[in-house]
Amino acid sequence: MLMKKRYILPALLLLASAGCESALQTEPVTSIPGEKQIVDANTARASLVGAYAALQSPSYYGLDIQLMGDLPADNATWAGTFQYLDEIGRNVIKADNTEVTALWTQIYRQVARTNVILDQVPKVASISPALRDSIMGQAYFMRALDYHNLVKFWGGVPMPLVPAADPNEARAYTRATVPEVYAQILSDLNKAQSLVVASTNTRTVNPMAIRAIRARVLFYKASSPGNTTAAADYAAALTEAEAVLAGRDALTEAYPNLFSATGANTTEDIFRIIYFGSVETSSLGNYYLSSGRHELTPTAELNAAYSAGDARKTWNIRTTGVAIRPLEGAKYRTRPSTEHVHVIRLAEVMLIKAEVLARQNNLGGAVAEYNKVRVRAGLAPHVLNVDVTTQADVILAIEKERRLELFAEGDRWPDLVRLGRATAVKSLAKPGFVLLPIPLREVNTTNPSLPQNPDY
Repeated sequence: MLMKKRYILPALLLLASAGCESALQTEPVTSIPGEKQIVDANTARASLVGAYAALQSPSYYGLDIQLMGDLPADNATWAGTFQYLDEIGRNVIKADNTEVTALWTQIYRQVARTNVILDQVPKVASISPALRDSIMGQAYFMRALDYHNLVKFWGGVPMPLVPAADPNEARAYTRATVPEVYAQILSDLNKAQSLVVASTNTRTVNPMAIRAIRARVLFYKASSPGNTTAAADYAAALTEAEAVLAGRDALTEAYPNLFSATGANTTEDIFRIIYFGSVETSSLGNYYLSSGRHELTPTAELNAAYSAGDARKTWNIRTTGVAIRPLEGAKYRTRPSTEHVHVIRLAEVMLIKAEVLARQNNLGGAVAEYNKVRVRAGLAPHVLNVDVTTQADVILAIEKERRLELFAEGDRWPDLVRLGRATAVKSLAKPGFVLLPIPLREVNTTNPSLPQNPDY
């Protein structure tokens, strides 16, 4: 049975421990003072490998991003023995919830690693300019990805941009506003774009990954409550999406090929997290499959939302023959999981483009774009003024395609929140429950003045 590693230190103190020695340091073998961590080209490369490794964790892209995308929403429900998952599925999450704390902690652990890289690499004269720029560009991208995941699930968050000198400095962090976080994310992506060299390797940061994530960021930013620049952000998101889709605005892979056990390359890859078989694996199969822990199961509602003949249903959901847990999530079919997890892929970019076109009232263009996803799934294309008529119809159809296409990839709950539909879909007891709680130990141990999210 695969078990997830749990951390003892509050995440914001980890930001200090990544750059200094501390009596609270819990991992002396793998964490050393920042100024000693990067002293030449080899240690710079090693630090970058460490940043990529942080993305692989079961507390990040190895499980928790996907779990938090579906379990609070209407895509998955708790079916196992870890009762803290039941809290998440029922949207009554306590501030000391184990899974929420693990995700927060791991994202900030990854931020700490990228901050050390961004702080130390420019200070080492022996690193060639080309290598320095490449490493810095990848680190800027990863930090942008981290902060976007944080702002999607928690709203405004502490946003350290340099390694903390000591734990007292970490205790002084305050929460940045949502607009401030988005501004920093876009700044980091712009820097990444100027530094990362052309590459076709989709398991490392590459120019198309930067543009695809920028499209996603602008797309979400445009939907942020009170955003006064929504029209411009949607237009910018469309520009980025079209740059990614230029010359490849078609889906040519069979849906199951995207999730092969060996992580085989596909024409739809943009950025994926690599897992090296028995050496590195994710926990996705273990949590969704009946042959594993089966902690998560697709909801009957999701199962019914797929049309007959939808290739995505055939791949994503299987029956078990067990009355109390009749369905299993089968997108990730290995256990332990060796699939190379998609952070972003071509179909998502198409659906971003489709929704932006719909919001710009280009309904014909929007329908044509999301039809590419439907047709690949084996479904008949929608016809404007027959299957969908109004702008609201088209946006709802795109929401459904995102739900069915991106199941178990971390998108459903953030979609419901940005669309203002989370409260209605899940009948939330309090409106503040659209966001996750700041972990209790962060408030109690790191910074007692750190404000909790509303209603927790």
